[in-house]
Amino acid sequence: MSQDHPDPAAVLKLFRVIFQSVNRHSHEIERKAGIGGAQLWALAEIGGKPRITVSELAKAMSIHQSTASNLLDKLALQNYIVRDRGEADRRVVFLTLTPRGAELLRKAPLPHRGVLSDALFKLSETDLAALQQNLETLLAQLEFKQLKGAYEPLGKI
Repeated sequence: MSQDHPDPAAVLKLFRVIFQSVNRHSHEIERKAGIGGAQLWALAEIGGKPRITVSELAKAMSIHQSTASNLLDKLALQNYIVRDRGEADRRVVFLTLTPRGAELLRKAPLPHRGVLSDALFKLSETDLAALQQNLETLLAQLEFKQLKGAYEPLGKI
């Protein structure tokens, strides 16, 4: 179908390809690494910025701080990360990978932040702005909106 005659069914198929691609990659991460996609992304963020704080991690992943904390509980329980309280401010928690976490990250499939996030980061500013505007327009048309889902990861935590 040409650009002159947009086809809602063709656009729906594109969404299906995106969702299936995200799900397949997530299953592949779980199969090969033994952790969920969101956990792998968190490990990559922690590995990329040693002593990142929980709030910095939540911001980098665009998730709620409580969601990040739940995700980190699982990673700490499996000995993939260590949490250290700040000396100057005991409320601040710094995150670092353990050797076990670094090894898992080295062996895990790429992209660590997931195929959708990775693709979005690769878009030009112009294309990303247009996509954002079009998705906001589409979202406005939805009768049922799960707005709280904006800060929840796509993959399992």
